[in-house]
Amino acid sequence: MKNTFGLNGGVKLGCRRNGEGVPYLSSQRFSAPVHLSKPYFDEDTGSLLVNLSCPTAGLLAGDRVVCDIEVSDQASMVVTTPGATRSHFMRSGIARVEQKFKVKDGSFLEFNPGALILQKATNLEQVTEIEVDEDSEVLFVEKMLPGRIAHGESFVFQKFSNRLRIEKENKIVLLESFILDPGNESVLPWKNSFPTPYYGSFYLISPKPRDHLPCRERIHGMMSPNLLTGVTSLHRKAGWMVKVLAGDPYEFKRAVKEIRKLLHADIERLPTDFRRY
Repeated sequence: MKNTFGLNGGVKLGCRRNGEGVPYLSSQRFSAPVHLSKPYFDEDTGSLLVNLSCPTAGLLAGDRVVCDIEVSDQASMVVTTPGATRSHFMRSGIARVEQKFKVKDGSFLEFNPGALILQKATNLEQVTEIEVDEDSEVLFVEKMLPGRIAHGESFVFQKFSNRLRIEKENKIVLLESFILDPGNESVLPWKNSFPTPYYGSFYLISPKPRDHLPCRERIHGMMSPNLLTGVTSLHRKAGWMVKVLAGDPYEFKRAVKEIRKLLHADIERLPTDFRRY
């Protein structure tokens, strides 16, 4: 029998520039379980900062959350969340997150939410599609924890399915798909690295660092007994992918902050302060 419970909502945003060249929300619509905070224009970086929050407890069985964002007209936009997103205990059914980003006309989008926490018995499916024009830029960031690690919870979720598709000028430059299931070998690379791993990934799409990413060696040099890092180029020289796996939250937070700063420098931008107080 089909599960009729759960919330079906999300957010749809459009960002452009006004007559003075300042980015603003040209269109907006949101509904539970997503709430939109008041946007903030950062004069130092020229970016519009938007915080998406979840006024409910988090993701529950039957929830479907859609995030649809378009940035155009040479606007610069940074989207984040004030904290982590929790996917909760589910006796049956699944939660689904659908994300679609379109960046065009020489615009910039950074999508950098807080960590996704896969709590006990949760079942989550996430699908992301990113479309980028040749002269536009995207920094897409994912962070994930395999449970409430502070409570001793690790790899007791049911399943996590993650699919990412990135297109540049209507040509596929990345297709990434994986399923994590603690009941099989899919989680062994993580568990064999650290008992409680913290995972992060950066996807940088930009025409600037095509043949060489200046910060590549510095990112590789960050590796330690408690931190694994890797950098590789995307298909068609469309951009770069950075992976991070850390053994503790302090090392993870430090590495993610430093990598974000380095990637912004390589595309000649300043990172926008998330204003999380």
